[in-house]
Amino acid sequence: MAKRKGKTPSLLAVSTGTPEPYTCGRATSCERCEESVPTNARCFRIPKMSSGYTHRPIFCVACTIAIIEQTKIELSAVEQEVRGKGSKY
Repeated sequence: MAKRKGKTPSLLAVSTGTPEPYTCGRATSCERCEESVPTNARCFRIPKMSSGYTHRPIFCVACTIAIIEQTKIELSAVEQEVRGKGSKY
């Protein structure tokens, strides 16, 4: 697996929608790890708002799993804050 760029993003921070399954019509590189996703391979597109339009970058399965895990961690922290179990500022 290729080296990933920076901190794992979360759907809370980068997305304007839900990840959608996608089959690549041609070999494409993953937006995060830049590893090649071969033609007809399973991958995901995660909508991202940029400069007034929606961009749908392609992510390999491994990077999509990492993004979803990071989202779960951040949602858990938000849930704890809402329920009053989080740390006080």
